[in-house]
Amino acid sequence: MSKLDDLLEKQRLLEEHPPTLQPANLTLVDQVQDNLAMVEQLEAGITQSRDSVQEANNHLQYDLYQPKIKALEDERDQLMQGNMDAHEKERDQKQKEIDSLHVVVKQVKRIMDFLRVETDKDLAINDDAVTASLGGTKVHLGYIFDEDFLKIKLFIAENGKPKNKFTLIAVGRCLFRDHLLKLERGYVAGIHPGFGINLEVAIKDAPSIEELMTWQALPRAGEVFFALKGDYETIKAEYLDVIKNHELHDFKELMTDLCKCGYFYTIFDRVHRPDGVASCPGCHGNMERMVSVS
Repeated sequence: MSKLDDLLEKQRLLEEHPPTLQPANLTLVDQVQDNLAMVEQLEAGITQSRDSVQEANNHLQYDLYQPKIKALEDERDQLMQGNMDAHEKERDQKQKEIDSLHVVVKQVKRIMDFLRVETDKDLAINDDAVTASLGGTKVHLGYIFDEDFLKIKLFIAENGKPKNKFTLIAVGRCLFRDHLLKLERGYVAGIHPGFGINLEVAIKDAPSIEELMTWQALPRAGEVFFALKGDYETIKAEYLDVIKNHELHDFKELMTDLCKCGYFYTIFDRVHRPDGVASCPGCHGNMERMVSVS
């Protein structure tokens, strides 16, 4: 018989044969002493019962069931890890297939981005359109890039600073937007560059205009322009190759909306169509829906 069973049997016998009442001829002192002795005995029984139950429960938990639970958890973890390993292997294989399929998709998307370049856009930078925002001196240094697809002019303008109060500034326009050629642009104190500017860079501040006239000698100018020229020449060569070997009608099945001005959207674009009609970002006219896209 286990300790737990033995304890339960003792409890049953106690319930069936409760302690007899003390004889009536006992004095109060005798009764107090006897009662306290019985209380001590009963409390000891409670403590013994608690200790026996704790010992039995510890045996159940740590000796019998914890090893079984650990074995089941290990088996579960191995099965779950096996499922995850199989999934990741299948996922990686499918991702390779997806990447392979996307090679041509990305190539065609880039071709269509080049075909969408607005070649008739005027890139000329009007000196008068670039204004001195502080109302001070503005000096035109002319073009440093002057090609069909990229034009950049240099200006010197007052910037409002107390010491180095003149800034050499580059302002440019390019047919290739940011998704094809990322150009540097940020706020430059001293000028309002006008509308349609792709490039706006503060190259250097100096106390006098004369110190900024020989811009070619400035390290910052080389960093901006010669690195840019390399990127520009690469994109320009890619663009010329595309328009030489491809025409828009080669991909008409991939066009979703077409404007009379020549601009178009493709299945690669997210297009907002209020009332089911897209608006041309160029001329702002309504575009004709070419294919239905889910």
